[in-house]
Amino acid sequence: MRRLALVALVAGCGAAEPGVARAPITNGAADPGDPAVVALLDASGSVACSGTLIAPHTVITAAHCMLDGNDFDQFQVAFGASASPMGALALTDARPHPMFDPATFAHDLCLLTLRQVAPVAPMAIDPRAVDQSFVGVSFSAVGFGSTAPQALDTGTRRSGTAKVIAVDAGGFTVAPAPSQPCAGDSGGAALFQNGGATVLTGVISHGDTGCSDHAVFSRLDVAEASFIQPYLDSIAGGSAQTGERCYFDEQCRAGPCLQALDEPKRFYCAQPCKQDRDCPPAMTCAADGCRYRAPSPGALGATCAGDADCVSGACWLAPGHAGACTRSCIPTGQDCPAGYACTNTGGIAFDCLRAPSSGCALGGSPAPPGGLAFFALALAWLVARRLRAVISWNDAYTNRPRAPRPRLR
Repeated sequence: MRRLALVALVAGCGAAEPGVARAPITNGAADPGDPAVVALLDASGSVACSGTLIAPHTVITAAHCMLDGNDFDQFQVAFGASASPMGALALTDARPHPMFDPATFAHDLCLLTLRQVAPVAPMAIDPRAVDQSFVGVSFSAVGFGSTAPQALDTGTRRSGTAKVIAVDAGGFTVAPAPSQPCAGDSGGAALFQNGGATVLTGVISHGDTGCSDHAVFSRLDVAEASFIQPYLDSIAGGSAQTGERCYFDEQCRAGPCLQALDEPKRFYCAQPCKQDRDCPPAMTCAADGCRYRAPSPGALGATCAGDADCVSGACWLAPGHAGACTRSCIPTGQDCPAGYACTNTGGIAFDCLRAPSSGCALGGSPAPPGGLAFFALALAWLVARRLRAVISWNDAYTNRPRAPRPRLR
C-alpha cells in the first residue's frame, strides 16, 4: 500500500521563467506555490503519495495509495514545498471510494481526515463538468514525486505542464507538454484555470512506467455529488453528538473529540461532566469528560454485528454468543492483551477472545493435535490470511510498489 507522488509535474501553462531549473525527464520545476498540494508520509517519514487539501480537515488522494480504515494512523500529511515530518499532521480517517477497482483503477479516489485544522487554505474543486471540450487544454500537474522512474528525489513539490488528449466517464488521459507525473505523484493535483481562478479538476492515478508517454487522472466532477460532498457533510462542524464517532474537535457539538483509551484508531465526542449521570448511559464521567467504559465501540472485545463494526475488520460470530470484535493471532506468540486468549475459533483459525485469565499464550492448555507441525501450519495460514493477492503497480505512480495492505478476516 503505498503511494504515488506526482513526479515533477506541471508548473503552469507557459514557458519556464528564466533561471528556473528544469527537472530531467518530466521537465518540471520546483513549485514553492500551490500550498494546498501536500505530501503523504509513511511511518518512516518518506513520501508515499501526494494529495490536495479540499477542506480545512480533508485531503483527497488516490485510493490505490491503499490508506483505509485499518492503516491510516501509519501516515501523516506534510505541508510546505519540501516534505518533512516536522509539523506534519496526523490522520483520523481514510475513506477510499466504495467503487474503487484496483484492477482497472476506476474511481481511484480516497478522502483523508486530519486531526488538526490544516495550516493552509483549501483548494476549490472545479465546478465544471469535464467533457470533450477539455481535450487539447493544458494544465499544471503538481506533486511530490520523483523526476524519473528510478530517481531517488521525491519530497519536493514540483509542477509541470501536461495536455489533455482524451476524456472518458471517470477520468482523463494526458500527454506531457512537456511534463507528466511519475513515482510518488499518485494522488497529486491537476490544476486548471477557470475564470482566472486555479481549481482542482483531477487527481493523479497512473501512467506509463517510463513517465514519458501518458498519465491518467481521476475526474472529480463525477465523484463530487456522490462521494466527496456526502463525506464532507458527514464530518461537518457540529455534526456529531456526545458518544458518536468523531475525527476532530470541531465536529462535536458539546465537547472535545477524545481518543478512546483502549483503541487509538477511534475517537468519540465527549462533553463536560461531574458525575456519571451527566453522561449518556453507555458512558462514564472521567476527568476530561464523558468516556466509554471499556471496551469502546469498535475496540477489541466490543459487541459487533459484522466486520465493519470493528477497527480490526474482524467480528467473531458464534451460535449462542453475541458478536465480539477480535483480531487474528499466532498461538505461540503474544499477540493478545491481558484478559484475552489466543483461541482456536475453527480449523486452523486463531483469534483473540476474552478469557478467564490474562495473556495470549496457551500455557497450561492442551496443545491442538499435531504439536509444532500444527502451529507451523497455523502460522502459514495466518500469513496467507493477512495477505491479499499482490497487485502489480507497474503502471501506477507509487513510490514503493507493494501488495495492498491486508485486511483481517
